[in-house]
Amino acid sequence: MGCWLVGSDEALCCGAFEISETGVSIKCNDPPAPGKCVRLQFFTPLSAGALTLEAEVVWSTLEPEGAMGLRFRDMDAKALNILKEMMRQQRQKLP
Repeated sequence: MGCWLVGSDEALCCGAFEISETGVSIKCNDPPAPGKCVRLQFFTPLSAGALTLEAEVVWSTLEPEGAMGLRFRDMDAKALNILKEMMRQQRQKLP
């Protein structure tokens, strides 16, 4: 599932490979260090605009390829419902 890490001066396209109600694992070339707070955006037909979630980097690695784990922070009920529906749709696509 595609997503964007959005900073104050740039946006980085990434790929989410594991997602739950509490966090997500992301593949990206240059992951931020653990402890950094980031904004993650998913573009989905389930909402009028992008689903933007605040998250904290829990782990990051450059080996064997760039990846990191994010823990969602302060998610409201509307965002959580959209996230749950995204997860449900992703499970339906799996073989």
